[in-house]
Amino acid sequence: MQVLFVRAIILYVTIIAAMRAMGKRQLGQLSASEFVVAMMISELASIPMQDNNIPLLYGLIPIIVLVGLEYISTFGALKSLRFRAIVSGRPAIVLREGKIDQRELHRSRMSVDELIEELRKKGITDLDTLRYVILEPGGEVSAIRYSADDSATPKDLGVTPKEHGLPMTIISDGRVIGRNLSLRGMDRSGLEKWLRENGHPSPERIFLMTIDDIGKIYVERKEES
Repeated sequence: MQVLFVRAIILYVTIIAAMRAMGKRQLGQLSASEFVVAMMISELASIPMQDNNIPLLYGLIPIIVLVGLEYISTFGALKSLRFRAIVSGRPAIVLREGKIDQRELHRSRMSVDELIEELRKKGITDLDTLRYVILEPGGEVSAIRYSADDSATPKDLGVTPKEHGLPMTIISDGRVIGRNLSLRGMDRSGLEKWLRENGHPSPERIFLMTIDDIGKIYVERKEES
């Protein structure tokens, strides 16, 4: 029992030292290589901790090697932009001038619903106010508004604007969301009629359509492949 206790302490101290050596980051801010190393360290540490017959060095040496490789990788990323792009990836612009870059979004393996969800977390509901949305290498979404929308607030000007409320997704990548459509007081035939009257194609060819509480509509067609 004492041996297990001592082994657990040694492994715990080693893991803490290893994570400190990898830099001060939160779990959600780890790069792909750092996340892989962190997962492998936890697996390597669990093996000698569970089996007292396995020499402690069988867990410690691989951990030290992995941390050393990660340190070399981080040093290389600091010195070389190309190496950094290979290890950590590049930022991806998924929205330009209020228009979603559908190909870049697909390349990034991100759905339009996930994009809208990430923007809602930042308090952004109107895509027309955004000049750029960038998917960072760590998975975070950065949003850059137009200067006219980001400088003075209505409160600064003493103006009380209309509340747009929450835009509901009516069409997501060609799929009509019936529940949201009903909540906006529309049915499928009414939706198709509105699209025809406003020069839009059928719902299957719409990438994103939203309607907010005051009836403001955002429509973006699917890009032709």
